[in-house]
Amino acid sequence: MADSAGIGHVTQSLEGALRAAVSNSGPFSGTVIDLRCPTEIDTPAAGAMTLSLWLYRVRRFDDMENRPPSVDANGRLVPAPLPLVLHYLLTPFAAGELARQRLLGHAMQAMHAQAQLGTEFTRAALLGPLDSAIGIHLEQQSFEEATRVWHALNEVYRLSVSYFVQYVPIEASRSFAQGSPVLDRSLRTAAIEEVL
Repeated sequence: MADSAGIGHVTQSLEGALRAAVSNSGPFSGTVIDLRCPTEIDTPAAGAMTLSLWLYRVRRFDDMENRPPSVDANGRLVPAPLPLVLHYLLTPFAAGELARQRLLGHAMQAMHAQAQLGTEFTRAALLGPLDSAIGIHLEQQSFEEATRVWHALNEVYRLSVSYFVQYVPIEASRSFAQGSPVLDRSLRTAAIEEVL
């Protein structure tokens, strides 16, 4: 379970996985992994390439919303974490269209091979004994859904794909009041008097 910096830790973990698979070796060696919005990135010079990994949406993971509190090693109740799903837009930048397509294909291949954030890329703050692996999924979008992001940015559509990362547990900042255990219980009943 992560603290409030968990969103940033996931982004850094994804950046590290992409850098290892795309930038550090192979035909796209030297590709810059940029975390900024694609509209803030200029087309690189001939021969240079950039891959934008932009977090554009954060939402609550509704399936995990009503989880009950758990009990820690000290016997205290711990509130359920805030379950989040993070949406990333992966956009290639290169001088030519074929270079952009090849870079995107290579990045998608790397993401497909990394269906879960492996421990070698996962930030230590995200690892815990009870936490499940953080999954990386290609988001199935219609063309209309894909263009909606670019429309919101007041930009024409660019070649890009969307991934979502689920689920990221952010620990609750509140705690339950501690009370002594119930040692004895009793039940009292009384008849209801008729009220006129």
